[in-house]
Amino acid sequence: MDDRERKPFTYRIWGLSAVVVLIFLILSFNLWRLQIAQGSYYSAMAKGNVMKLVKVPPTRGDIVDRNGKLLVTSIPEFVVHLNWMDLQQAKGSEWKEVVQRLAFYIQPEWPNANQTVESIAEDIFANIQNHQWERYRPVIILDEISPELQAVIAEHQEELPGVSVDAIPVRSYPEKTLIGQLLGYVREISDTEITQFNKNTDAQEAGFEYAQGDMVGKMGVEKSYDFWLRGKEGVQQVEVDNNARPVSKQLIQAAEAGKTVQLTLDADLQKTVDDTLDQVILDIQKQNPAAHAGAAVVMDVNTGKILAMTSRPAMDPNDLIGIISEQMADKYWPQDPKRASEAASLNRALTGLYPPGSTFKMITAMSALQLKQTTPYEQIDDRLSSLGGLGAQQQGIEEWGGNYFGLVNLYRAMAKSSNIYFEIMGRRVFDSNPETIGQIAREFGLGIESGIDLPGESKGISPSAEWKKSYFTNIYDNARESRDSSLAKIESDYAPKLEQASDETARVQIQKEKDAEIKRVNDLYKARTSEPLEWRPYDSYNNSIGQGYNAYTPLQLANYVATIVNGGKHYRPFVVEKLLDPLTGETVQQYEPKVLNTVSVSPEVLDQVKQAMRAVTTGEGTANWLFADVPEFTGGGKTGTAQIGSKDTISGEIYNGVFVAFAPYDNPQVAFAGVVEFGGHGGETAGLVAKAAFMKYFGWKNTNGG
Repeated sequence: MDDRERKPFTYRIWGLSAVVVLIFLILSFNLWRLQIAQGSYYSAMAKGNVMKLVKVPPTRGDIVDRNGKLLVTSIPEFVVHLNWMDLQQAKGSEWKEVVQRLAFYIQPEWPNANQTVESIAEDIFANIQNHQWERYRPVIILDEISPELQAVIAEHQEELPGVSVDAIPVRSYPEKTLIGQLLGYVREISDTEITQFNKNTDAQEAGFEYAQGDMVGKMGVEKSYDFWLRGKEGVQQVEVDNNARPVSKQLIQAAEAGKTVQLTLDADLQKTVDDTLDQVILDIQKQNPAAHAGAAVVMDVNTGKILAMTSRPAMDPNDLIGIISEQMADKYWPQDPKRASEAASLNRALTGLYPPGSTFKMITAMSALQLKQTTPYEQIDDRLSSLGGLGAQQQGIEEWGGNYFGLVNLYRAMAKSSNIYFEIMGRRVFDSNPETIGQIAREFGLGIESGIDLPGESKGISPSAEWKKSYFTNIYDNARESRDSSLAKIESDYAPKLEQASDETARVQIQKEKDAEIKRVNDLYKARTSEPLEWRPYDSYNNSIGQGYNAYTPLQLANYVATIVNGGKHYRPFVVEKLLDPLTGETVQQYEPKVLNTVSVSPEVLDQVKQAMRAVTTGEGTANWLFADVPEFTGGGKTGTAQIGSKDTISGEIYNGVFVAFAPYDNPQVAFAGVVEFGGHGGETAGLVAKAAFMKYFGWKNTNGG
């Protein structure tokens, strides 16, 4: 190749070399600028980057019944997430416009249909603000979104930075209302709950601390076993710059799923109890539309295991997931005090306090027999005159239904549920030792907290002379303070009015108004302090037949019966059998029966009362008809017709149906207690639930093949 041909290539090489040199000069200049000229600036910026540790929530553990039937699980559900970090990528205040657009798109599926787009946007802003303490985790804006909304958000993804549709594990209760109140539900922890949850001994031993943003159980098993169900949170490291924008993310520790909680309850038995109670309430409503509530408990008498626990109105925990509408909130937590009893969130088996009615008579019998105030065969004439003189008769309660049962001993009195007999025995016991009946009641678990592994248990009232004095002394003190405060206010309010009265006629009118207010305050004080502090005969009579101040939960009544028939061992009731590893199914922790105390009542007395309970369901007993068509039944029970209010009051003629029972008679296995509000005679209402429960548990059939 000659020089003329080589020359163009030479120019090209020189040109390319010049470009390469220019590029290196530019790079060198920028390196000098970044590392030397502006090195201190970028060094400060780098130092301003912050490493944040963000919790990665685990999948919450399942809850199963004693046979492994799934009652609670976590399923993937599509939700609308708003990621605060990504949202901040919007320029200036455009992130507010993003929220407005999001509100517009999700309005058709927003729980409160009447809200405007602007109102929804405000709710989203509030939600973001509530999560400012942890800006690096996505906030759920809307859950259970439809495929149509998923498509809309995907279509407008470019104009919705920070908004995404993700599948997250959400709590699911496939059996819906089955033991809803016992299972509970899950929501974000409140500020006031953090301290409470951090007192959990299991959490303390593991060094775990609850914090804002944690999802926790709000009631039932979900709450009491929250630490085990929640699993172990993972940790993600997020690096953010000075503007709180993410630079990088790294998973440091993977989350571990929660333990599987196996209950002592039998789901099939539970459904039988639920369905029967529902039918009983429906039948009562035909005569009394106000009837809507009841509760029942079935328990193992030899361990304290709860086999079934029903409360009506029913609760579906699925209703309480995500955003709750006003209508749903009113169903579970009515704001009107007059409708408080209708709250579907109330576990009446655990927290409902009811007068036990005649189901308390076994306590009276055991007290009288233990103090040797009677024998099982002493006969009493079933007349009001048997209570004593006219004064005693006036304070007593006549025989129920206007009946006269003639001569009755312990067995016949229990069978016929004689009021007169037990009033006499109760009076004898209170006169001998006014604390005995209350003491024995508490030994059997009445009027004390059982220690069941569920939150929210009510204590109840097991009255005695000392209890009454203490209780009403407090009422008197409060009433007196209230009266004195009200009278002082009346005096201060009317003094200037009287002084400034225009004439004598006006003064007289003002004085009349003042006197009327003073009378109203004094009348209220008199009404609040009308009950004497000392124990009276009518207290003995009322309390001996399960009325008066007696108030217990269905759980306590079931445990009381179990203690009678198992030989006097008072067990702590419990609902969780064991904790299981979710992967291997191996038992992680087994919960064992625990005897709280052994009663002071002798085995002989226990057996005599057990025989008396058998008389209730046989012969001439008040529930003799109940199991007549179930040939295999052996056991005993007690009916109760518990008056809700005092005599001559509006509620004085309203009665709850109460029934307790056990089976079989020899080597008893299960005990039952049930209450049906406005149910009247317990055998005809709650008794039907007990019958269905026993037939299901033992596989018994009636003579009709049912």
